[in-house]
Amino acid sequence: MKKLLSVFPMLIFTTFLLNTQLFQAEEPTIKVLELKTNKIITEAQASTDFDKYGKKAIKSINNVTVEANPLPTEGFLIKMSLTKPLLVKNKWFNDLVNEVILIYQPKYPTNGKVVLYTDENTPMFFDISYDLKELSEELEIE
Repeated sequence: MKKLLSVFPMLIFTTFLLNTQLFQAEEPTIKVLELKTNKIITEAQASTDFDKYGKKAIKSINNVTVEANPLPTEGFLIKMSLTKPLLVKNKWFNDLVNEVILIYQPKYPTNGKVVLYTDENTPMFFDISYDLKELSEELEIE
């Protein structure tokens, strides 16, 4: 019984350490992938300031993307983890999202795309009419 009592605090401490490390690994981040090279070129810490860009992009959804291959050969994918889940509700999508992926082509800064994932982890591509130039400058990708 004494051995059990002496091991119990060690188990609690180990569990706490593991949980702390898991929470640190899940901190929201922003990653920018260059499509031409297929490499991550920039990373940033997610914040409510960056969340605003994602929310504005989502609000500017004007259509479902109907292209067979919606990914361009050049440009950037901006993967934004949101600091708080966001309820997106429009005629094409009705779900909570934790992450937004923006497809940005510098040649066409106001004609981007946004990728949202359903709760079944199915990606949905949408056309947006939001100028991503300011976000690209903030992330220093141009």
